[in-house]
Amino acid sequence: MQAGFEIINPAARVSGGDSADTAAGKRIASPERLRIGLLDNGMPHAGEFLTHLGKALEQRYQSVLITRRKGYTARAAETELLNEIVSQCDAVVTGFGV
Repeated sequence: MQAGFEIINPAARVSGGDSADTAAGKRIASPERLRIGLLDNGMPHAGEFLTHLGKALEQRYQSVLITRRKGYTARAAETELLNEIVSQCDAVVTGFGV
């Protein structure tokens, strides 16, 4: 039996009415064998969520995971960290907390 959650692609709307993937100019059809960055934002339970999601991505899509954690929750990620993620990853998921 597979894990009890579904992986979805939440496409947000931006002010111009375009979807976020159109605005960025890229859309990933499948996470199959991609380098997926998991960015823990430091919120409670974000690391647990990303660990669970990462295992599912590895098993289901043979994705390669690149896990990073930013510093203090209330501060933006450092430019150096963001540049590293951009240079190493095809897509990124950031954690959230409860």
